[in-house]
Amino acid sequence: MATDRRRKGRRAARVVKDLLEERHRPRNALERLIKHAALRESWTEQLRAVLPPAIAPHCSVGDMDGARLTIHVVDSSWATRLRFELPKVEPALRALEDFAAVEEIRIRTAP
Repeated sequence: MATDRRRKGRRAARVVKDLLEERHRPRNALERLIKHAALRESWTEQLRAVLPPAIAPHCSVGDMDGARLTIHVVDSSWATRLRFELPKVEPALRALEDFAAVEEIRIRTAP
């Protein structure tokens, strides 16, 4: 009888632990998309904070895949201006925690 109670206690503890861990993981595709969109918005705000004010509104983070950051720019003229500013901006960008691991920055015109 005592072993049954211990088994139930361990099983209950395992279930609670699983539930707590699941709280931090996205449950479905929609939740993952929403979480990723929120991350992109946060990254874009951080990027715009280090960019010159004239360029910032025309740029957004397209994606961050490991060590590769993709920046979307509204058109090719802003992409050119960003390329000229990038050497000045990179140190400030890499000083931010979210961008510390970035090794490659790609600039693309927004789709």
